Amino acid sequence: MKISTILPLIILLACNLLWVGCVIPAASNKTESGLSLPKEWESKIQHADKNASQGWAKELGGEELRYIIKTAWDTNQDMRALSEQLIAQGEEATILGSQLLPNAGFEVTGSRSKRNLIGFNLPNGSTSFTSNSFTTGLNISWELDLWGKIANARDSASYNFEAGTLEYTSSRLSLAGQSAKTWYDLIEGSQQLRLARKTAQSFSQNQVFVQQRYEKGLANALERNLAEAGTATAHAQSLFLSGQLDMRKRKINQLLGRYPSISLDQNISLKPQNINLSKLSVPSPNHILSNRPDILAAEKKALAAGLNLEVARKNFLPSIALTGAPGSRSDEFESLLDKNFQTWGINGSLTQPIFNGGRLRATHRQAKALRESAWAQYRATALRAFVEVENLLAAEVRLTEEEKYIEAAARSAEQASRLSWERYQRGVEGIFNALENQRRAFDARSRALSLRKQRIHNRIDLYLALGISPLA
Repeated sequence: MKISTILPLIILLACNLLWVGCVIPAASNKTESGLSLPKEWESKIQHADKNASQGWAKELGGEELRYIIKTAWDTNQDMRALSEQLIAQGEEATILGSQLLPNAGFEVTGSRSKRNLIGFNLPNGSTSFTSNSFTTGLNISWELDLWGKIANARDSASYNFEAGTLEYTSSRLSLAGQSAKTWYDLIEGSQQLRLARKTAQSFSQNQVFVQQRYEKGLANALERNLAEAGTATAHAQSLFLSGQLDMRKRKINQLLGRYPSISLDQNISLKPQNINLSKLSVPSPNHILSNRPDILAAEKKALAAGLNLEVARKNFLPSIALTGAPGSRSDEFESLLDKNFQTWGINGSLTQPIFNGGRLRATHRQAKALRESAWAQYRATALRAFVEVENLLAAEVRLTEEEKYIEAAARSAEQASRLSWERYQRGVEGIFNALENQRRAFDARSRALSLRKQRIHNRIDLYLALGISPLA
């Protein structure tokens, strides 16, 4: 090719690149997280390295809790839906990545046409003729990714897929926590029901005693009515707690992807768990940033938004595309495979955006704002995580002390109830005080059971807030 032919093309390309250099927005640096973290938690709980306290299910419930969590992960319908959505999201990176490669398709076409010839005398006396046309070929097109724009879009989709994977992991952790806490709700509910039934039985026995005294003239109608009211209230409380327990049974079956029946899996028992809550290893605040799935997902989304900004910037650059079509053409279909009828063609195009009504610049400004928003969302997610951990650590300290006091109060209330009833039997104390002390003893023991469950719930929430998996 002569230099006189190439020179105009070189000049045109140079002018195009010079113009692009004047209009393309400058590359924007990535926004940093901007988080300043303390070395330890305000609650002053001793922290451990990031490998400590793995597998909290075994610590808090042994093999039974591990079974519940594994079953929930395998059979919960919400998790199955999220899993399929994640698979669909993962294909987006493949779809975008395919644009880096040439696109080829095989095509066979055929046509038949008729043409009328007015004013022409053909040798055979006909005034029209028909013609056939058949073509076959391989159509190839390829947009060259000179600036890395397509690769940026693919990598952005990959980051978003990784974010989706981390959000799925976060959902699994949340489901594990829900399942574990519901199980402990069942255990505490069964304990509360046993306590209520035992209390109702005690009230019934006391009512019989008061009734006998009333029949002998040793008790008045007020004493009899108070005893009857105490017994009726205790039985009503037992029925209420029985209904609450059935609701919790339905909930755990629903979490396990089963029909919400009150019948439980034979592998799930409601026996109280002997759990040592005095041991606690907490990783440092800095470890949370690299361990909580929701924070990592927010970071991946921010990185994806940064790549989207690069794509918006590179949209100002020219795009170069190549197309080709090797094949054959003939009036006879049988001749398509004859090499004498082979054809080929190749085309190249360079497209440079010049005027689009401000669309490209608006898209660039939009992408920049979305990147800043994504990093702000990352910081907000991290700060919410730190709030959760600090509150749960503070609650850990408070609940530990509170449980000591309420346990002591329950023991004292139970002893006072026994003494009060003995005094009533000896006639040195009124029945009102005896019944009231019995009610207080029930309330104190019920509160102790509830507080124990609350401590276990708080420990589960703390492990979730720290991003620690239930299964090692």
